[in-house]
Amino acid sequence: MFNFEPNPSCSICCEYSFINEICMPRYQNPPEFSRFPKMKEILPTTERISNMTMWLEVTRIFDFITFVLSTFINGVLLNLIKTASPKHFGNYVYLMMSFSVNSLIFAVIHAFLQPIISTEKYVLFVFTSTNYLEVPRGFMRVLLSVYGTSYSQALVLIAVQFIYRCFSISRRKFLIYFKGRWLFFWYALVGVFGINWGLCIFFIAQENPQVDEILRPLMASSFGLNMSDVFYVAASYEVEDEFKNKVLNWPVIFMIINFASIMGLSFAIIVLCFCFIHFKMQRVTHSKVYEAVQQQLFRALMSQMIIPLVLIYLPIIIVMILPIFHLKNDACMSLTSILISIYPVLDPFAVIMIISVYRQGFLNMFTNHPKTNQISNLEMST
Repeated sequence: MFNFEPNPSCSICCEYSFINEICMPRYQNPPEFSRFPKMKEILPTTERISNMTMWLEVTRIFDFITFVLSTFINGVLLNLIKTASPKHFGNYVYLMMSFSVNSLIFAVIHAFLQPIISTEKYVLFVFTSTNYLEVPRGFMRVLLSVYGTSYSQALVLIAVQFIYRCFSISRRKFLIYFKGRWLFFWYALVGVFGINWGLCIFFIAQENPQVDEILRPLMASSFGLNMSDVFYVAASYEVEDEFKNKVLNWPVIFMIINFASIMGLSFAIIVLCFCFIHFKMQRVTHSKVYEAVQQQLFRALMSQMIIPLVLIYLPIIIVMILPIFHLKNDACMSLTSILISIYPVLDPFAVIMIISVYRQGFLNMFTNHPKTNQISNLEMST
């Protein structure tokens, strides 16, 4: 216990023991790190790997929790849409069901892949080291592409829902374009945007040696992983030509512009429809019950604008911008993935809580005295 005995010459240091760092010049004793520089490199790296590995475990646990919650909440919402939706909701119920099914697919793929979305230098990448079923590397690339497809379809489905609500408030005669074969047109449109996103990832954002060399030090220093253990898709904004000069990677630039256009178009539609719906609702008078319905649907739409903005628009936009300026996303290595994983949980739960017939149906699941809601009895042609 000698290292705890006081040093009569210094109140900070201990007798026969370690010298405090600030007292080293006084005793002409250089720090050990200065005499053994490799120690300075090895210890922080080891500590970093430990911290990032722990962070990976946290995200994996979080992904599992969000998967369970998403499966439960979306399952409940699908059941409520089928059994508790008033007739005047019309074909809007099919749009909500489609969105909920897509959220389930997204949650399942996210839970299986447990992807990390980040940037390194001029590269935006999505990687995973999880392969529970030990499927081939090519199949993992397919899953990462389908993951992007589901994400894109969520963006477009939100916009389509806003268009429907906009028509139902002010242009009810246009609701005919959400019936019959026209409804399949909207589904096809959603599918086209989704497939477009997925194919871009599959064919353009492939693994390649140049990206391997950029990611290899990061994977080794941050996660203790070899590149053979990593599955990724990446958008390298720059590539080296035959003279080792950095030039723009035009296929990737096209892909990023394509993605940004889809995100920008969908969110522009959301904002415009939201403003138009709000404007019309302030100036049109209907029955009290009808107004109550529209207010609930409007609040649901408001949540469907704010929640996606925070959880799936802004995080992806940020990581798309960072490589332009060669900025590293180390501090938020898993934050983007965590925010995205929350979305399939929070959005359907908000819909359940805001729309009274769904909220009452949800609460009735936990009570022995079910209650009915007068809005569910409202009749209205669509």
